[in-house]
Amino acid sequence: MRTVTLLNVRSRLVVALATVATTIVGLAMPGGALATGHQAHSTPQLTISPEPGTLDASPATQISILGAAPRRIRLVRVSGSLSGVHTGALRAYTGNRGASFVLDKPLTQGERVSVEIRIAGHRPIRFSFTVARLAPTPPVINIPTIQPPKLQHFVSQPQLIPPRIRVGKASSSLAGDLFLTPLPSPIVHPGSNNAISITPVGPGGPMIIDPHGRLVWFDQLPAPTVATNFRPQIFNGRTVLTWWQGEVTIAAYGLGEGMIYDTSYRPIKIVRAGNGYSADLHEFVLTPSGDALLTIQSLIMMHRAGTPAGTLSPFLDSIVQEVDVRTGLVEWEWHALGHIPVADSYATATNSPYFDAYHINSIEQLPSDRLLISARDTSAIYDVDKATGRLVWTLGGKASSFRMERGSRFYFQHDARLLPGNRISLFDDEGGPPFEARSSRGLILGLDLRRHTAALVHAYRRPGDDTLADSEGSMQTLPDGDKLVGFGSERYFSEFSPGGRLLFDASLPVDDGSYRVFSSPWMATPTTRPAVLANRISPTRVSVHVSWNGASNVARWQVLVARAGAALRPVASVPDRAFETQIAVTGNATTFEVRALSSNGRVLARSNPVTTS
Repeated sequence: MRTVTLLNVRSRLVVALATVATTIVGLAMPGGALATGHQAHSTPQLTISPEPGTLDASPATQISILGAAPRRIRLVRVSGSLSGVHTGALRAYTGNRGASFVLDKPLTQGERVSVEIRIAGHRPIRFSFTVARLAPTPPVINIPTIQPPKLQHFVSQPQLIPPRIRVGKASSSLAGDLFLTPLPSPIVHPGSNNAISITPVGPGGPMIIDPHGRLVWFDQLPAPTVATNFRPQIFNGRTVLTWWQGEVTIAAYGLGEGMIYDTSYRPIKIVRAGNGYSADLHEFVLTPSGDALLTIQSLIMMHRAGTPAGTLSPFLDSIVQEVDVRTGLVEWEWHALGHIPVADSYATATNSPYFDAYHINSIEQLPSDRLLISARDTSAIYDVDKATGRLVWTLGGKASSFRMERGSRFYFQHDARLLPGNRISLFDDEGGPPFEARSSRGLILGLDLRRHTAALVHAYRRPGDDTLADSEGSMQTLPDGDKLVGFGSERYFSEFSPGGRLLFDASLPVDDGSYRVFSSPWMATPTTRPAVLANRISPTRVSVHVSWNGASNVARWQVLVARAGAALRPVASVPDRAFETQIAVTGNATTFEVRALSSNGRVLARSNPVTTS
């Protein structure tokens, strides 16, 4: 064994080779109630990433130390069995919550890496992990066709073509606007031979509509870029818009990044996954401490049970990563591989060249440094302890810690959330073999942590009982107790009373879907100007079309006109009733300007002057 002199991390850090250490993960069932809600952390428990015994760490991994002030971290030593000793630098997280040792050069694929960390007041930490053998990234889906009859078209903004929205049942109780991301949803069938099929309707992008289905904002993205998981969140104490944006591979996972915009649709921050990964499309959650929780799908080469010894095949590991938004450093990372047995998956290795055993699709931060994680392809939800990486309990699937009472079983679920009273909400897809049902449903389950049982509290289905989503979906509990269910790859999104009565029902066009749908109050004033086009339809009549992408507080539109060289004067005023408003103007004016007015008559914005076409 080669030894080196220990150096202080404030200079350059040196690494030594050590023996391999592994950890044994266990399962414990809490006896008390589960706390709910997002809360700011006190000092977190000490957590180290990669976790000891990790089987497939990234070659570009940092050594993340969360829960110790940087000044207390006295030493980090890293050595690879093939790459040798590594130097690097210690970089602090926001708020002195820890630091990452960032290596100067990548580790070598397939090697074992030994780590020693010394923290003042803590016994030395020694462990090892293995670096993944990476598989080639799958091609991205790029089918640049559109279906114009299913799209909206505007005279003032002809380049903007969002999908048409149909409201089948209006609601007076829906208090907020609706946030969705139209896209041709990848349909994933565990156990089938057809992994993905899509039929594009139009461009993707984050989209806001009002409760009447009228467009408020559409950030149209160029193909093959799409968006998912679009909603308001809180960042640094203020409301922001967030979404994932990127490309989707033929293996049904994303290569992209998280977007944070202000209420005027201006970018604040782009959040990227660390350790050499791209952020996956399935989750992007901001925490009160200024972090982001991201899903990642890592395609690696590994030996699978039942195959000849020494053979390696592509395998998709699902990863949860916590990133310090301000610094971009990785604070914590958790791999499903090594914690969830591959045999627990309902997916098969024969239906696709990319064996997707887990497919994590939602993350929720819980108190006491725990996370609620949903994995589609195991049909299970997990309570994960961040400090140890262990599964506290498993709900559903082949290894449930709970006895699933009648009606509580779910398959290929999405969007698991903890509710007060030890209840969990989720979207139960059930849309794939071997457990295909007649319809998907929003679901609320009650957990008895003493008796270890899970009982059906309520299921929410669209009337007709035949809306079956093959993938995706969401369920949001609104402030008044109503439930908003997005049916994922199916085009519908519906609001239900707590008792299950359908209050609101709307849909995207056939062939379109939305990964999730959210409702929230929304007020926004864009920094752009209203778009105006004036068409002369006779010597004395002009048709003026005006729209303002993203504006939510326009009450009226006022048209001002002028002849050549004359001052503008108001000639017409009409209410704002749609995304685009048409205003008829009589006379022989040659210049037109349109003003957006608030309900009290204040001028919110002015268009650029235009002449008739």
